[in-house]
Amino acid sequence: MGTGKILVFNPTGTKSGKEKVGAPRLSGIEGKRIGVVWNGKLGGDVFLSRVSEVLAERFGVTVVERVDDRGDTNRVIEQAVVNRFVATCDAAIIGTGD
Repeated sequence: MGTGKILVFNPTGTKSGKEKVGAPRLSGIEGKRIGVVWNGKLGGDVFLSRVSEVLAERFGVTVVERVDDRGDTNRVIEQAVVNRFVATCDAAIIGTGD
């Protein structure tokens, strides 16, 4: 038979590791060079194409590179793509679909 006690677990965790800091924000996007990544989810390509068009029309943004990564939609962006974007772009847009 049981002891009549209920065992309760605390679901909260603790943080470990170092805090990561993102890249600094741009002061504006006028005339900037951007990279665009689509991960292959349905409709994301159409959305990113339209966003790219609007940014070009309104702010003179140039799409330096577009990567259509139609692999696993949960996969991390390849380091080679990140390295190219860092070398050639001021910012990146990464989008999905659905």
